[in-house]
Amino acid sequence: MSDAVTIIGCNFSGLYSAIRCIDCGIKVTLIEKKNTYENDIINYKIFNKNHTLYIQLLNRFSIKYNKYNLNFNEKTMSIINNVINKAKLIPSKILNIQTFDKLCNTILSQCDYLYLQNNINNYSSIYCNISGLFGITLFDNEINNNNVFYIVEDDCSILITKMLSYVVNNKGTIIYNTEIKDVNVDSDNNIITTTNNMSNKYQISKIIIFTLSKDNLLKIKHFAKDKRKILNNISKYNVDSLYIYNDECILSEYNIQNHLINNMNIVYPIKKPSLYLWNIGVNSIIMREKIKNLYNNIFICSDFHSRNIFFANYTLENYDEIHNKIVNKYSLL
Repeated sequence: MSDAVTIIGCNFSGLYSAIRCIDCGIKVTLIEKKNTYENDIINYKIFNKNHTLYIQLLNRFSIKYNKYNLNFNEKTMSIINNVINKAKLIPSKILNIQTFDKLCNTILSQCDYLYLQNNINNYSSIYCNISGLFGITLFDNEINNNNVFYIVEDDCSILITKMLSYVVNNKGTIIYNTEIKDVNVDSDNNIITTTNNMSNKYQISKIIIFTLSKDNLLKIKHFAKDKRKILNNISKYNVDSLYIYNDECILSEYNIQNHLINNMNIVYPIKKPSLYLWNIGVNSIIMREKIKNLYNNIFICSDFHSRNIFFANYTLENYDEIHNKIVNKYSLL
């Protein structure tokens, strides 16, 4: 049996979890089904001054970033602020059981409602699939004229590579080409993972952290048969997180490449990944707590159930919320 914490997924969340463990003297083993690490971060490029965990990580690995002036449409923001002010009179429970789109349609004039639809990029893909409560929180706390925003100069692969090097240089073990098929817990609370790798068919540990996507998590028999209902409170959509900024300079591949080439001397490859959103009517606060506490020594720490999928900071927050529990459990081994 290994005395290391096993982390499933050599991705952004997995590497961050490994680094936090290593910093506390905890041995780690990462298991990755591909033949290399995952170097993509879906919500990497833009962040704001409130994202302290992300800022600390970028500073730690000397990742360059600059202030960025989001090109807010003043009329759009005025209408959004009108929605926020009127929503203050509506109970949170009511806001949560309707989409942000329905909320806007209900409390705005038809003229203002149509203006939002026509002037916010990818409006229907995002705002017809998030709750009114989430939308209000998104604009009130994150996307507004009073916030200070930053844009990362370096490609996300640079951060991932530096995180990976730190793990390897601090004696973290990474096992590639190994896919987890099932998980079982024996009478001594040993966690036994069955893999497709014949040379590493079984991995036995006391603490395991899963950083897989919801879809990949449900491919594992243990989760599919046991916790599918809870995990299905989140659904997958083909949405790029950059669309929430409604900034043509960010959304246009040509413009952003030229911005980075001309001002920062690098080329940024535009990717359009999918992401997961909480279902309408789901109390994400309660469900996040349930997901964090599904098992005793098995932890789910993926970006799909973060407080706000649109920002990398909240992917890191998912691990930080369980960090002390992992440290305490490891100290008892």
